[in-house]
Amino acid sequence: MKYDRAFFDAGIDRRNTLCEKWDDREVLTEGAIPLWVADMDFPCAQPIVDALLERAKHAAYGYNMHDEESEKALCDYWQRRHGLTILPEQTRMLPCVVTGLKTCIRAFTKEGDGVAIFTPVYGPFFFSIRDNNRKVMEVAMLRDEESGRYSLNLEGMEKALQDGAKMIMFCNPHNPVSRNWSKEELAALCDLAGRYRVPLICDEIHADFVYAPHRYTPILSLPEAKDHCVMLCAASKTFNVAGLQQATAVSFNPDMLKEMEKKLAAAGVTSGNTFALCATKAAYQDGDAWLDGLMIYLDENRQALAEYVQEFLPKAKLTPVEATYLAWLDLRAYGKTCDQMAAAFRKHGVALTGGTFFGNEGEGFMRVNFGCPREMLKDGIKRMKDALEE
Repeated sequence: MKYDRAFFDAGIDRRNTLCEKWDDREVLTEGAIPLWVADMDFPCAQPIVDALLERAKHAAYGYNMHDEESEKALCDYWQRRHGLTILPEQTRMLPCVVTGLKTCIRAFTKEGDGVAIFTPVYGPFFFSIRDNNRKVMEVAMLRDEESGRYSLNLEGMEKALQDGAKMIMFCNPHNPVSRNWSKEELAALCDLAGRYRVPLICDEIHADFVYAPHRYTPILSLPEAKDHCVMLCAASKTFNVAGLQQATAVSFNPDMLKEMEKKLAAAGVTSGNTFALCATKAAYQDGDAWLDGLMIYLDENRQALAEYVQEFLPKAKLTPVEATYLAWLDLRAYGKTCDQMAAAFRKHGVALTGGTFFGNEGEGFMRVNFGCPREMLKDGIKRMKDALEE
């Protein structure tokens, strides 16, 4: 199959499939354009579809065994795509990355402990900490007001550690501010965690979405990360299979993995979903051609989005998109709160994720999902223009 512009332009109709992105009537009106939930509106790679159909033909879906072939597929993929050597015994299967965040919190901290995060950041970082009776310790990132680009506030993070934070949770590459952290930035953060002897937990679910000339650096590729880091990864964002529920925790520290394993066992996380196992293995083994085509298309979408913002939303400021298919858009010049914008967007048939979902620094911002056919993206931005000018 040819994964070219025509393939991705065609998209896929996801309506009436219990799809959160398209069918949630609390968020979307009939006929609205959804640019919110972080999944994409493209058909999956054919090898994934074929693997699911083949498995479904066997009409028994009972308990699963440990699958060494799936572990090898993941390790081979990370070596092939990112030059990171992972051994099967350094991995643990999870239902999703958020489960991994919560498991790490329970494994490495106690109730009442502080967990430090750079903000704005993916909303479940906050929920995962609070749901487990830990204290959120926010460290606001530094933002260049002229370019809109963010950088790490390492002084602020050190202050949080001095104030008693017992763990750092981090997003690499970053959702929602689209930063691809450099090797030097990551090394400095790892060094900081090491000096204060706290675990560093990295959500690297967007690892595959980095645009040239930037280059993704896996946290575990750094020698500074060997003893105190856990990397959380998944095929879910990359290959658009989040509904199948499978992710992986990776650590080079066997003691950290053992502590996670205890918490997972206590919660009943014991085996993978039948269809997630075969889909994830197919993605890692045979999804490269689809992913290569996708990245060309998303890079063009990224550039088209910048043009659409300049044309239709001239008062907005688009944060430089170095990674992910999620853009961070500063709309404060339009003088509306996130709630006011959400109401106006709903009226005009477009949905985005409000900036306050990512922390207080997100007031007046919106996250735009550009993982969709280009015409849909353009239509959505036009509807935003009408809503903001009303």
